[in-house]
Amino acid sequence: MEQSTESDFAGIVTNERVLHMEEDRYRPGHIIYADQYALKTSDGTNTSIVAGSPTENNYREAVGIDSRFEIIRGFAQVADGRIIVADTGNNCLRQVNRTSDVTSVFSGPCKASRYRGKSEVPLNSPWSVIVDNQNSSQLLFADHYNYVVKSVEISTGVVSNFSRQEKNQEPKYYVVTYMAQDTNGDIFITGYNAIYRIAYDERTIQHISGSSRHSGYRDSTLLNSLYDRITDLAFIGPRTFLVVEERLRLVHTNSNRVTTVDRRVSYEFLWRCKWGSMCRRHPHPESLLATNNSLYVGLLGRIKRYKCELQS
Repeated sequence: MEQSTESDFAGIVTNERVLHMEEDRYRPGHIIYADQYALKTSDGTNTSIVAGSPTENNYREAVGIDSRFEIIRGFAQVADGRIIVADTGNNCLRQVNRTSDVTSVFSGPCKASRYRGKSEVPLNSPWSVIVDNQNSSQLLFADHYNYVVKSVEISTGVVSNFSRQEKNQEPKYYVVTYMAQDTNGDIFITGYNAIYRIAYDERTIQHISGSSRHSGYRDSTLLNSLYDRITDLAFIGPRTFLVVEERLRLVHTNSNRVTTVDRRVSYEFLWRCKWGSMCRRHPHPESLLATNNSLYVGLLGRIKRYKCELQS
C-alpha cells in the first residue's frame, strides 16, 4: 500500500465513534456507517441518518430516527434492501428496511441479559456481521462473549454455530471481535491482540499472528508480532490485509511479515479522562474500509480518507 494524500471525509460527521463502514448499496456514491447508536450515510458533503439516534441509546422498534439501538458494532447489507444490524448492547440482531425505514427484530431475543448463563442467552454481544461469500443465503457474525462465529439464515433469522471452540481447545481465541472473509471463504477473526484463521470447509482454527495473552507493538514475522487491541481488518489482496489499532499495519501472510504503514493515524486526537484530567493518549481508530484506491479510517468524531494505491 502506497499512501499519497490524507483528508477528512465530510469533516465532523459523527457524534461518537465510527464503529463500522461500508459502501452504501442503496445509495451509490455514499458511505454508510455506524455512529455508535445510529446508522448514517454520507457522500462526503451531505450526511443523513438512516436509523437510530446519534446521541440516545436504548431499545425501540420504530421508523427512522425514532428507533433506538444500544451499540451498533457491525452491520451487513443484504440484496433485498435490508440492513442486518449487530445491536451489541441489546444482545440481538436487528433489521432496517431501507424502503420503509422500519427497524425490527431479526434474530433475538433482544435485551437478554449477558450476565445469565450462556445456554440462556442465544446471542451475547454480537459484533461484526458479514455476508457469506460462499453461501449468499446466510450471514456470518461474531458472537463476542459466547466465543463463537455463528451463521444466520437471511430469509428466516435462524441461527446456527459456524465454528465453536471446545473446552481446552488450542489455539484459544477467547473472544471474537472483528472478522473478514477472503475470496476462498476462509474467515479471519481478531481476538483483541491476535488474529486467527477459520478454514471454511474444515472449520479448523489456526492462530496466525499476534498473541492471545500479551499486547504491545512489534513488527516482525506473523507469530512474533504484537498488537494493542485490534479494532478492524480489511483485505486489500488475496492473502494481504490491513489491521488498525493505534497504528495502521499491513499483514502479508504469504511473506510472513507484519509492517507498519502509518504510525500517525490517530495522532491529533485526545480523550478527556472520565474524572476530569486530560489523558494524553490517542483514541483507537475503530474501523476500516478499503475501496476504489481509497482507505477510510473511522475515528472518534470523524472519518479520515487516504487516497492511495491499494496493492498486495
